[in-house]
Amino acid sequence: MQASIFFAIVVLALRVQAGDPKNGTYDEWKEKQATEAKAAAGQAAREAKMAAVNKVTTMLEDLKSQVLDEGEAEAATYNKFACFCKDTTKEKTEAIKEGEDEKNDLTATIKDLMGTRMKLDASIKELLGDIETAEQEMKEAEAARAKALATYKANEADLLAALEALTGAIQKLKSSKSPSLLQFQSMRQTIKTAMMLADALSIGSGSTQKTISAFLQQAPEVQMEDYKFHSDDIIGTLEKLLDEFRTEKTSVDEAEVKSVQEHTLFMQMKTDLLKKLNHELAVAKKKKAETIASIETNNEQLTTVAATLLDDQEYLKELAKMCNEKALTWDQRSKLRQNELAMLTEVIGIIKASVATNSSAATLRFAQQGTSIRLARAVANSEGAMEAVE
Repeated sequence: MQASIFFAIVVLALRVQAGDPKNGTYDEWKEKQATEAKAAAGQAAREAKMAAVNKVTTMLEDLKSQVLDEGEAEAATYNKFACFCKDTTKEKTEAIKEGEDEKNDLTATIKDLMGTRMKLDASIKELLGDIETAEQEMKEAEAARAKALATYKANEADLLAALEALTGAIQKLKSSKSPSLLQFQSMRQTIKTAMMLADALSIGSGSTQKTISAFLQQAPEVQMEDYKFHSDDIIGTLEKLLDEFRTEKTSVDEAEVKSVQEHTLFMQMKTDLLKKLNHELAVAKKKKAETIASIETNNEQLTTVAATLLDDQEYLKELAKMCNEKALTWDQRSKLRQNELAMLTEVIGIIKASVATNSSAATLRFAQQGTSIRLARAVANSEGAMEAVE
């Protein structure tokens, strides 16, 4: 401003020295200089005011840019978080679906295995019963065989004794047509014993037994006399009885052989049956052990799957809550940021419009509603902004 005044004085002096009639009086020149000085002062004031206003405007635009940058940075962070929520939710949802399917499969498998175990238990019980029955039958068969063998041996001994006695008696009767009383009594006792055995074993025809019985019922003396006249008939009867004893002996031997064969066949059949039953029992017990092991393994897997499924469900629940809260916070912050940007844009526009329409040194005032805390703080921390507002 001092340079402008100095320039004006120099120009006036030159004009006076040149005698320019257009320069007018000194008072006019002085008044003109005052006017020019006032104009220069006004211009300087306007420039100072504009400098302060421009500083405030620049600060507000910087603040607006900062809000935009922060918004973009926060948006990028939220986008990453939103992607995390989306991807993790999808991953956990699929994991939960797989976990539920696996849990259902394991539960069904365990149910089937439990059914198999129950069937195996029933089968094992039945096999044990069959084995016990077969062993009892074999035990009873052995006892019956032992009893039959004892009976056979007793009958065999009696038959052999009878055969031997009858054979001896017949030979003696044939060798002596006139035996002594003592010899005859001995043969008589032998024949009597043979007849008792024959009667016990139901051996001999009725006529044979009748003839011999009638002979034995007579007194020894009478028997001797009767024998002398009927020796051939008596010997023939005894030989016939001997044949019948031999036939009985053969029949008893054959029955014994047959009994032994039947017993051997029965015992072999039962032995084979026991072998088969014990093999089936061993297989059933092995399958039962394997089934129990499978049940335990599947139960352990089910416990692990159920625990993992529960963890995934709880995690998904917490994740949904966290993501929802974050989304609400993001929406609120986005709206707040939009309001701040709108307000800053409006304030900057008001300032620029006010300066354009009123550029005098008078106080620049503008009213606005809804100023933010950040804008007030930014203006308060700037001396130039505060001076411009004042």
